[in-house]
Amino acid sequence: MQRIIPLLAALLLAQLALALGLNLTGPDLSAERSDAPLLALEKTTVDRLVIEGPDEARAVLAKTNGAWLLPDSGDFPANGDKIEGLLDRLEGLERGRAVATSEEALVRFKVSDEDFERRITFAAGDQTLATLYLGTSPGRGRVHARTAEQDAVYAVDLATYEVPADAADWEDKTVLQIPKGEIESIAVAGLRMAQVPTEKEKVNEDETAEDRAAAGGSPKEEPSAGDDAAAAGDAAGPSWTTTGLAAGERLKPDAAAELARLLAGLRIGSVLGREEKPEYGLDKPALSLSLTRKDGDEVTYRLGKRTEEEGYVLKVSTRPEYFALPAFAAERLIEAASRKALVEAPGADDGSADRSAADG
Repeated sequence: MQRIIPLLAALLLAQLALALGLNLTGPDLSAERSDAPLLALEKTTVDRLVIEGPDEARAVLAKTNGAWLLPDSGDFPANGDKIEGLLDRLEGLERGRAVATSEEALVRFKVSDEDFERRITFAAGDQTLATLYLGTSPGRGRVHARTAEQDAVYAVDLATYEVPADAADWEDKTVLQIPKGEIESIAVAGLRMAQVPTEKEKVNEDETAEDRAAAGGSPKEEPSAGDDAAAAGDAAGPSWTTTGLAAGERLKPDAAAELARLLAGLRIGSVLGREEKPEYGLDKPALSLSLTRKDGDEVTYRLGKRTEEEGYVLKVSTRPEYFALPAFAAERLIEAASRKALVEAPGADDGSADRSAADG
């Protein structure tokens, strides 16, 4: 018994020494601040992002002269607001407490150098600022993450879908949009429809700097009944004049305004490249029209039905690219630009006769 006690004491001392050694050499997870930032990064210094995913998916985003572009897509405009929003999210990520540090855990949580859901490289010019790995999800709206400088894995408030690795997801889908107020006229289906400026627009166009200075020193006048009528007309939006109508035809109420609205708010599906292909169907377009802006610039549109898959292809004179357009958006535009949708034929019963009889 007396021999066993020293052996047990020696074993206890060895265990204490081992525990002390592990404590000194292992990661001090308990000492980490839960609100410490995951990335030591300022978004204002970042001018290049490379986002990689499974199956060699890759999106490169570069900032040039203050604008975000897609260099692998011929410097096509990227969605700057979306990129800046992502940088805000990533800059604000907090580490919390590490959930693992072993090499086996990096593989299990898919945040290793070789196996990951996302690898995001932040750069300024040719200098890499940081690299972030995103892996599996421990719950809705959360993802396992680690930086290249650390082996510690954290669960952070972010979802993988918020960081797409497909360049098409970062394209500026509004690149073809035109403010509706800048549309002067639209030519389609043998018609030319021109906006008639509202009274307010006419005043703004005719008013000179001298007139405005003089008006500034004059007492404010009370609005008249005529002013109220003009304001009501402005609220209803501009009217349209039309050429190309046959005898007895007239432009349907609000038809030109609806077409202008669709053109002004046009959103692309994706960029197809700069080469026209036979399957785009543009040799016999489903729709051709032109639009003139108030500055005199003319924009032409050609819309083709794709022959090998669903959807349409759009070519606009202001851009060198060809764009995929979803079928629902293309068909809505085709319908709105048709003569049937724009024009009331002679003798069409629009209810005016019934209203006249009722008034009598």
